[in-house]
Amino acid sequence: MVTIKDVAKLAGVSIATVSRVLNGYAHVRPEVREAVNKAIDSLGYRRNGLASSFRTQQSNIVGVLLRQQRTPFSSALAYAIETTMFDQGYRVLLCSTNGDADREEAYLETMLDMRVQGVIIRPSGTNARTVKQVKLLQERGISVAFVDMKPKIPAISSVVCDNFSGGYQGMRHLIELGHRKIGIVAGSVAQRGGSQDVGSERVRGIRQAAQDLATDVEIIFSPPFESASFDVGRETGAAMITGNPGMTAIFGTTDMLAIGVMHAAHSLGLDLPRDLSILGYDGVLESAVTFPTLSTIAQPIHEMGQIAAMTLIDHMTSASKSPRQVVLENTLIARASTIPLA
Repeated sequence: MVTIKDVAKLAGVSIATVSRVLNGYAHVRPEVREAVNKAIDSLGYRRNGLASSFRTQQSNIVGVLLRQQRTPFSSALAYAIETTMFDQGYRVLLCSTNGDADREEAYLETMLDMRVQGVIIRPSGTNARTVKQVKLLQERGISVAFVDMKPKIPAISSVVCDNFSGGYQGMRHLIELGHRKIGIVAGSVAQRGGSQDVGSERVRGIRQAAQDLATDVEIIFSPPFESASFDVGRETGAAMITGNPGMTAIFGTTDMLAIGVMHAAHSLGLDLPRDLSILGYDGVLESAVTFPTLSTIAQPIHEMGQIAAMTLIDHMTSASKSPRQVVLENTLIARASTIPLA
């Protein structure tokens, strides 16, 4: 294995001089810098970045903790964060918590060991546990920003979308189309309410719209579930359709849930959207290639990831230490899957 000592010997300089070149110090003569770089290229030397970070306290590694990476939404969010960080000279350690607070804590401990400079978190645990973890990161001088979901910690920057207004906007769309018996595919936490989870905020907006905009709206909730997916949407959609023959529209609180409902409707022989209007939430690319194309409440996913990354970079570089609370708006994309009630 080639060492810094080998580089110094070939270049005819001291180890300290090689270190100064590697770390970008200005006070190195051009001919010496050139000799060191030639030796590095000749020997194929690669510095130990982690060991270097212990000396300089600058690892250029950023931790990103998302709930998962297997959904179109989370993949798009991760891509936006990672590409923004890479373009700014940082490297990303991307981890999935699967909504498990213990898993989140284990990854955070690993990130502390690796001397990450900053962490972007999509929280998984209870508010008290998140506060404890963030406090530990801050005590180590590690910058933190939240994305997609914001715990009650005002001193930490967050970048989220307005899920309440998104739920309200989606329900208003269906009501304005004349639908009154509307199914809602939402998880058990969202149905119970009282949480700051994104699904809970969407359902809160849905309920408020039904209360504000019409007097005869009937909300039919899906069988409860813990984690949203295409398969869950298909299963719960089939149960809702067969159990509620008068229902004319279904609002899935994620696009993948809505796409699952769409597949269930097709398998049951429904003519979409004549027999049933279906609305999704997220605005992922897959929503544009369904049959019929899926109407959706589109979140600015890429923008959310970019802003979260740049906010963290500002904190890490001391360009701005003041916490930012960024709330982005959603957009209704009305496609072929929702039509006026005949």
